[in-house]
Amino acid sequence: MFGYMKEFHEHYLQLLQLTEYEVEAEEEPIVFGYQSSSHENLIHLREKYHLEKVAGTGDELSQIKNLTQWVNERLPHGNIRPPEQVNALHVLGLSDSEPIQMNCYVIATVLNEVFLSLGFHSRRVHCRSYDAYDSDSHVVTLVYSNKLNKWVCMDGSWNCYLTDDSRIPLSLEEFRERLSSNQPVWVNGESTETDWSIFYKGYMAKNMFWFYGPVDSEYNYEARMEKDYCALLPEHFTPIELMREIPEHQSVQISRNPQNFWRSPSTIMDKS
Repeated sequence: MFGYMKEFHEHYLQLLQLTEYEVEAEEEPIVFGYQSSSHENLIHLREKYHLEKVAGTGDELSQIKNLTQWVNERLPHGNIRPPEQVNALHVLGLSDSEPIQMNCYVIATVLNEVFLSLGFHSRRVHCRSYDAYDSDSHVVTLVYSNKLNKWVCMDGSWNCYLTDDSRIPLSLEEFRERLSSNQPVWVNGESTETDWSIFYKGYMAKNMFWFYGPVDSEYNYEARMEKDYCALLPEHFTPIELMREIPEHQSVQISRNPQNFWRSPSTIMDKS
């Protein structure tokens, strides 16, 4: 299979339903790091684009939504090759005169750095499918809500988030669980299904079989010489790319316990 095919919608859901994690597994804790908003590049980003004004003076969730919408307006989604430098200052600089299309990886990276610049704990997560021959995938940004005490999944590519019946934003983990157990999920809290919302949930069902992302959430992460990633894998499953030799100066920590991968940032020290 290659890319999302609506004819396989039930197949995608069944894969999620049949998949289990090793929730009792004892693992070394993944020590995630989140760069402080006092970092010079994040200060520059915040001040250059007046991000405090963009976020507004509303509550935490309204600020998160405002920032996501702003990034989406500057960087509409398109299947475009990433620029040479993938960091918020460079990418947003390309869009200073007019909106410019970028792919989901670039948009999620920019949104992540925007959140970090305002002191939010956030991380970029790559959502992957079961099929080793499916080169299509999706990247989103998770931001930790202190109000809700959980990660909230924000998709800057399409300016959307997911909610439950009470219109409470969902984490990526909750989104996956609700789809796999046939519980209602609403795109942007809208209780009316549309062709778009049906497509989006099907597309994400395909791409939530396993997850991958940097251990450290920081400005211009991909330019680092030494990079450490982590992957959340279902039991009895290892993707082909993680069976191959890991590139030099990279490492991958594998977790099969979602509690480890989705851990709260409350006990983690910020990195300067």
